[in-house]
Formats: sequence, structure tokens, C-alpha cells
Amino acid sequence: MPDDRDTLAATKLTRTEFAVVRAYAQGMKPLEIANRYLQDPDDDDDLTEHQAIQRILALRDRLVQFALQHDRPDIAEMFEALRGRSDAGMTRRVDALTSIEQLGQGRPLPGHQVSLWFGPSLSRRLMAAGIRTIADMTDLANRKGSGWWRHVPRIGRHSAEIIVRWLGTQSAQTALKVSPHVLVSAQLVDRKALYAQALGRGMAFPVPLELMRAPETFAPWAMALGEELKDVQGWVAARASSPNTWKSYRREAERFLLWAAGQGKSLRAMAAEDLDAYRAFLGNPEPSSFWCGPAGPRDKAHWRPFEGPLRTSSCEAAMRVISALLRALRKGDSASLARSGVVEDGIATVQASSKPAALPRETIESFLAWLGASPSSPRQRAALAAALLLARHGIRIVELASFRLVHFSCSPSAAPPTGRLLLEAKSTARRGEIVLEEDAWSALSAHWTDRQLAWDTLSEGWDPDAALLAPIEYPSTARGRAKQSIATAGYSASGLEQLLRASWRRFAETHDVDVEAFTPRQLRLG
Repeated sequence: MPDDRDTLAATKLTRTEFAVVRAYAQGMKPLEIANRYLQDPDDDDDLTEHQAIQRILALRDRLVQFALQHDRPDIAEMFEALRGRSDAGMTRRVDALTSIEQLGQGRPLPGHQVSLWFGPSLSRRLMAAGIRTIADMTDLANRKGSGWWRHVPRIGRHSAEIIVRWLGTQSAQTALKVSPHVLVSAQLVDRKALYAQALGRGMAFPVPLELMRAPETFAPWAMALGEELKDVQGWVAARASSPNTWKSYRREAERFLLWAAGQGKSLRAMAAEDLDAYRAFLGNPEPSSFWCGPAGPRDKAHWRPFEGPLRTSSCEAAMRVISALLRALRKGDSASLARSGVVEDGIATVQASSKPAALPRETIESFLAWLGASPSSPRQRAALAAALLLARHGIRIVELASFRLVHFSCSPSAAPPTGRLLLEAKSTARRGEIVLEEDAWSALSAHWTDRQLAWDTLSEGWDPDAALLAPIEYPSTARGRAKQSIATAGYSASGLEQLLRASWRRFAETHDVDVEAFTPRQLRLG
């Protein structure tokens, strides 16, 4: 286990160590220096000349580092080539050595390289992770919280604790101050519990949905919001049978309630302009000290509803949940809403604005051509097949994930051969047979060739339950290995979403298109 000496860089030299460097700069022979200053009285063996030089140069390196810690690159450069070649050079070095010996312990600055304050091994790991300055390290810790070190390969918990304690000693400098939620392991067990708090404009800190209490003021908006809090908690609880949906609805509901309390408005009083303001807030939740923080236990201090600003696609998803919430409020209070069109107008605004903008047809065709261009990988060919089925035939992502080979048929006598898919949709209007366009059929064939899949019903090994689209490789996680062991496993709806979004990001690197605003659904709408 590393100790502080392995993690933190050595600091100021001792008086004896300064004497060693001074003697070497003045031209004294290394063995003479070793016998006078470096010899251990308990050691019977004399140092060799090589050993003496190595110890002296190690002290030289520490001296250079100490000079840089004090922003004295002139002295550091002077001692990079230690021994003087002239009396003038020797005199300058001795004078510089005398001046720097009078300095106290250096003070880290935000722009200092991590190598100035931490050991060589740790510094290399930090820099490999893109952490080059002390400010970079402080920023990472404040963004990620107590588990920040997990984002730096080969940094252990013990080294992280030493770093956090060291940063804590620099708290007098605002730029290097770590937030209260950055704790060492021993402090995590003592983390204060989060207590219930009434919703209101002057909240000291945010609380999750289960710890929200009705506002304590008697203002009309506050009394209405208190009643709505009960409705919202019941609305979220009704989704408990679907854990992912429940967590998503709970997260968006508590954000919306906290924001509404800060605005001094009830949910039913939200007008279209209020929802526009909330959408903008999701992309930039300020003040960040109140709203943002690293993920952590919901019942402990420093819980925050955001980790940071939401991307455009996440804002759209959040507003769809808010639309569902407002519809539920409308249905629960139809009598009063009949006298006011505020919530209906707000819902219409959310629904209209949450629909992704249609992509120009030429942009879609450019994307499809890029996917089909060579050289392409099996993953890219899978993305091409999925994108063509969306763009040419309007198939939905969820429907695409449900297709199996049993839904596919081919007419080999046709010229060229024609592929067909049987869509078993709930809607009568969508249910039926789809005749595949030639490029979609060709892309599917290439994908099946990559998978070595027998798609012809007369072929040996034909499996009717095999997925229409499936990954060639699976992630090396427990879930990935479990899915790979199932012969009929294929892309899930979320897997297809990720596949197409990743392809769009690579496409956007060489084309003038928006990355964040893209959703695979836009391929159907174009």
C-alpha cells in the first residue's frame, strides 16, 4: 500500500541536503561529499562513486522541483546542469542556492503541473487521464464527488484519500477548494442524513420527492402546490411496477416541483412561457451550487437533482414526462380546468416542442450513403440496415427490435429477389406486410452474412426465433456475456438507439450537422 511519501512529492530540502548540492556545485568530488554528508554511520559499506552521484542528482531534482514550486524557473534552469564550468557559473549557482534556501515551503497554485506536487508514478497516472494541473484535479473531484478517483485508471482509494487531505490543506485558496461532498472513506460513514424540508422559495438545499413537505406559507400558490405534491407522489407511486419508468418519473417530478417552488407557482398555474423557461433551465440549472452535484445517496447530505446541464435529447425526454404529469393533473381536476385553459396550453406547448425537428431528406440520404460507404465494419453495416428500415419503411425502433426471422420471407423467383417483413403491430393501420426496398434488403443480407446467419427457411440451421438485427460482438460485462450466451438474442430498442446515435456522432464529425439534437426517430420523419 502506498504511503504519503509515495503519493506526495518531496518538499523543501534539509540544511544538510542543501549543503550537498552546494558542495557539488562548487566542484567537490562526489565521494568526498558522500563521506562528509551522505554516509550512514550505521552502514559498514562505503558508497561507490556511482551511488554517490545518483543520490546527489536525486537531491538536485528535488531542488529544481522546489524552485518551480516557488515560480523560480530561472533557478530551476540553472541547476538542470548542475556543475559549473566556470567560476562565474559556480558563483551564480551558489548565490542562487543561498537565496532559495531562505524560502519557506512553497504554495501550490491552480496552474501548477501535478508533477510539482506529487510523486512521479502518481503524476504519470494523473496526466494519462488528462489531469495536468492542480486545478484540473480539483475540478474533477468537485464534479464527481468522493468517487472521483474511479475516473483515473490505476489510482487507488488510499492514494485518493492522501490527495483529498492534501487538497483540504489548500482550502485557503478558493480555486483549489474542494466541495464539502468530496469526502474520504472514513468520513462517508459519518455523512449527515438529509432531513425533510418544506417546499418554498428560500430552501437552503434541495430534497428528493420522498422528503418534500407542503409549503408552510398560506399564499394561494403555496397551498395549491402542497395539494399537488400529494397528487404527484401518488402519480409516481403508481409506476412502481416498472422500476425504470418509476425512477425516471420520480426524477423529473422532483426537479419540476423544486423549480416550481423556487418560482412561487403551482403546477396547475404553469403557462406556456413558464414551460419554455423550465426547458431552458434544464439545459443550464443555476445556481449550480444548489442544483448540481455528483450522484450520491438520496437520504444523505449534498444530494442534488442534477449532475450537470442536460443535453438537448435529455431535455426533450424530460419535457415528455412533464407533459404526462400535466395531463394527469388535468384529468384529476377537470372541473376547475374547464374554467382555465392554462394547463392545456402548456401541454400543447410541451407536446409540440418535444417533437424532434424533421431532418432534410438530403441530410438523411447523405447519412445513409456515408453508412454504406466502404470501408465499413460489421457494426456500421448493422447501423445501415437499421437506418434504412427506419428511413425507407417508417418502422419504429421498438418494432425493429421485436422482429425475428420468422417475420421475414423472400420471393427468390422475383428479379431481383424481393424480401418481405410481416409487421405485427397493435394498430390495424400499421399491421401488415412490408415489401423491402432493394437497398434495405441488400443491407440486411450483408448484416446476416456478418453474423453467418441462415435466413432461408430451406437452409440447414434456420432459426425462426433468431433476431432480425443483432450485435456481432457483446461488451465484456456480466450482462453482455449473459446475452451472448442466448442464441436468439438481438439488439434491444435502447441498443438500436445507441447504435444509431453513435453512428450519427461519427457522421457529424465530417459533416455540418447537429449532434445533440439528433434522435433516430428523425430518420422516420424525414
